[in-house]
Amino acid sequence: MDTFPYAPDFGAKCKPRFNTASSQFENIEEETRLLTSKKLRTWDDLPFSSRGPTEMAAVEAFFDAVCENLTAFSLTIDGEAVTGKFVKDSFWHIRVAPYVYNYGFGFQEVP
Repeated sequence: MDTFPYAPDFGAKCKPRFNTASSQFENIEEETRLLTSKKLRTWDDLPFSSRGPTEMAAVEAFFDAVCENLTAFSLTIDGEAVTGKFVKDSFWHIRVAPYVYNYGFGFQEVP
């Protein structure tokens, strides 16, 4: 498993969630059940501010190498190692000054 070499800015917003599945029946009743009892965490947008072009290029290459959201990897968030995947279509970047970029992506923990 790959390790993402850069740490996001401190204080990323985390949303805990349970891994569930829902089934809808013909009579419009819906059943929800736990797939695993482990609470998983999701970060909608991990921020990376004021980063250089070399790091930006390395991050885009890493993003392409793990095939966006197909392969799990390890990432350190606020000092804790977390294993997960990119959230589909969540990667973004903006050039804020010459040779200075802000970027971010969604990340979800996997069991």
